[in-house]
Amino acid sequence: VDVAPLRRVDMALKFIADSVKEATFSNPKPIEEHLAEQLILAANNDSNSPSVKKRHELERIAQASR
Repeated sequence: VDVAPLRRVDMALKFIADSVKEATFSNPKPIEEHLAEQLILAANNDSNSPSVKKRHELERIAQASR
């Protein structure tokens, strides 16, 4: 999907922040550990990461609407 580079970074950070927030809800593990896990998963483009799943979902929807 054609998006401005800054917008792409903003969306990625939002997706990561949202997934960390969801992962820490009612979980005793510290937020720092969740953030580190999400950053590693996103850097590896791992499909187990909620932020990567969200990005793939948005790209799929954008492709379908063309």
